[in-house]
Amino acid sequence: MPSNNNKSSSSNSSLSFGKGKHSMAALALVVIIIAIGFAYYFVYKKNREGFAAGGSDGQVPNLTAASGECVVALFYADWCPHCVAFKPDFMSAKSDMDGKKTKSGKSLRFVLVDCVEYKDLSKKYEVSGYPTVKILNDDGSSSEYSGQRNYDDLSKYLTSNN
Repeated sequence: MPSNNNKSSSSNSSLSFGKGKHSMAALALVVIIIAIGFAYYFVYKKNREGFAAGGSDGQVPNLTAASGECVVALFYADWCPHCVAFKPDFMSAKSDMDGKKTKSGKSLRFVLVDCVEYKDLSKKYEVSGYPTVKILNDDGSSSEYSGQRNYDDLSKYLTSNN
C-alpha cells in the first residue's frame, strides 16, 4: 500500500501568503499599484479641474474675435495625454497674456474648447488632432499654431506674429 507521507505540507506552504520573501514582494507590488492609481486619479482630477476653470462655464465658447482682438483657442480633449501635458503652459500663457496687446495692436483673448463637449465647433474649425491651437483674427482670418507645445514658443509666436 502506498504511503501518504509525501511532503504535501511543503507544497502547501509555497501557496500561502503569510510567510516568506515572495509574499512580501507581492504585498509591495500591490501597495505600489494602489499608490500609482491614487496618484493618477489626483493628477487627472487636478488637470480636469484646470480645464473646467479656464473653459466656458457651460456656455458655448465665443470664438468670434471683436474688432481689434485676436482669439487664441485651444481645442482639446481631456482624455488626451498631449492636452494634459500642454494645459499648464497654455494656462500660464492665458494668465500672463490675456488682454495684452500684440505688436500689431490687437488684444489677445484666450479660450478653451472641449472638443468632446463641443463637437460642432471642432468640426467647424476643422480640428483633426489634439491639442490644436487656432489663432482667430477680427477680420475673419485664422491660422493654426504649429510650434512646440510649450509656454515659451507659444508666447514668442503670439507676440511676434500677431
